Parts: sequence; C-alpha cells; structure tokens
Amino acid sequence: MSPERQRDAAWLDALPGVLRDEPLARHSQFGVGGPADWFVKVSDADELARLLRRCAEGGVPLTMLGAGSNALILDGGVRGLVVRYDDRRLRVIDDTTVELGGGCMLPRVALDCARRGIAGLEFGIGVPGTCGASVYGNAGAFGTEIRDVLADCDVATPHGDVRMMSNHDCGFAYRHSRLKDELQGHVVVAARFTVRRDDAGAVRKRTDAVQAQRKATQPYGVRSLGSVFKNPQGDKAGRLVEAAGLKGRRKGGAEISAKHANFIVNVDNASAADVLALARLAHDEVLRQFGVDLEREIILLGDAAPAMSSATRATA
Repeated sequence: MSPERQRDAAWLDALPGVLRDEPLARHSQFGVGGPADWFVKVSDADELARLLRRCAEGGVPLTMLGAGSNALILDGGVRGLVVRYDDRRLRVIDDTTVELGGGCMLPRVALDCARRGIAGLEFGIGVPGTCGASVYGNAGAFGTEIRDVLADCDVATPHGDVRMMSNHDCGFAYRHSRLKDELQGHVVVAARFTVRRDDAGAVRKRTDAVQAQRKATQPYGVRSLGSVFKNPQGDKAGRLVEAAGLKGRRKGGAEISAKHANFIVNVDNASAADVLALARLAHDEVLRQFGVDLEREIILLGDAAPAMSSATRATA
C-alpha cells in the first residue's frame, strides 16, 4: 500500500461516524446500490466545507448523496467518500421568506409549512428529495419548479468556501442548473424561498390536492426513481414509452410501471443493471418507433461492475 493511500485511509477512518464499505442501498429511497468505500453523514455546513477541502487537497473522490430518489447508485458502488448532508432545519425568517437546510426533505417541508400557514411550497409534497438535490436539478411537480420559488442559496465550493448564489446565478432550465455542469462539485448547504402567509387549512387543502394527484397518476407506495426521462418538447416521455408498448415490462426485479410508463419501480430486489436495461430498452424503442431521442433525467452514481473498494484495497 502506498504512503498516500495509507494517509487517505488513516484520516478517513478517523472521521466521526464514518462507515467503511457501506451498502448504499440502505441510504437510497430506491433501495439499490453497491457499497461506498467510506460513508458519513454530516449536518453542519462548516464540517462539510472542511471535508470538501480535505478531499480536494488529498485527491480523494467525494460524492454527495441526497435521498437517493432520483439517483441510481450502480451495482459496483462508489469510490472514495460518500457524504449525506443531513441539515434538516427549517427557519421562518419573516412572512415572505423561509430558509431550509440542504438536507430538508421537501414533502416534510410542505407539510410543516402548511401547519404554520405558510404558502408557496405546496408542490414540495410531490418532490421526494432533499432541498439541496432539488435546487441542483431544478426539481418540480405539477406545474411548479424550484426556480419559481427560490430566492437564493448558499453553496460550498469544492475547496470549502461558502458563497451565496441568487436565483439568476443558478442558471435554471428544465430540470437543470449550473450546478450540474460548470459548477459541478458545488454543494447546496442552505436555500431561501419566497413564501406568503395564508390560512393553514387552505394551504393544507392545496398540499392534499397535490398529493391526491400524485397518488392518482404515479406509482405510490412502491420504490421508484421518479421520472426516468425528461419530457421532450411538446410531448410526454411516459406517453411515448407507453405507446411503444412497454408499460409493465420487467427485467429482473425492476419494472416499467404499469401506472405511469416514465417510472421504473423496484418490485423485487432489483439491481441497477436491471434498471439500466429497462431504461435502454425504453429509450431505444421510442427512438426506433417515433424518432424521439429521450434524455435521461435520473442521475447515475458509481461503477457499473462490482469491484474491490478503495477501503478494502487500503488494507490489502
């Protein structure tokens, strides 16, 4: 083992709460994924910034993992350090602004805001992800997106500095922000959203309506990755996959949902390979039959094939 690898293993193993060779299926709402070499949860922005800086200086790969609701963790797992940022604080700044920690789950936020008579984030009940990941991907549901409500956010750079970004700075587009490309490696640690006061009962009725629509139109109560493909201009990915005759198609433990064809569900201990096979099938059939080149919305993390992890190699 090289001296550099010994140093990496020593400081990573010394992190409070760190886990070696941790199966990431345990930390994904989809329940799929190989192991992380090292895995740790942090809830403090300064601690996260220190980790980012230390990994950058030492050349250790660092991967941020949210709720795993729109990220497919591949069967070979993820090399280096995987971090779950778990700051779930909700702070009401005034009658027009709330601040969320990057680890806040948006469905929980929607319910908490409804209870407090705070309107504007009702759509969050239909976004099963964290605040940070939702800003990263400009998540949305039933006609509202993050860009419609975000005031600004605090991001940690890959070198551990924290700076504020305005809504405009984020460069939002459909299921996209600058954090996905030119600002890759930046991490949303907190975000502020524009809200308004309203009757608590009225807000709750709207969250209930969004939830009812989600239950009626999407798979519910079963593990899914959310929308597999982005909707092409002027059409719906789910309509195209269904029209290609693929609704209900199975591969191993994965299935193209019989309720909504733009969802792949984990019905029986699916592997990431099962999911990718169905996604490729859906893409290729839609392209062949309709000439539409669907763009994947889900994010892939890690290595496709199982391999000896860095943590295991460090002790070999």
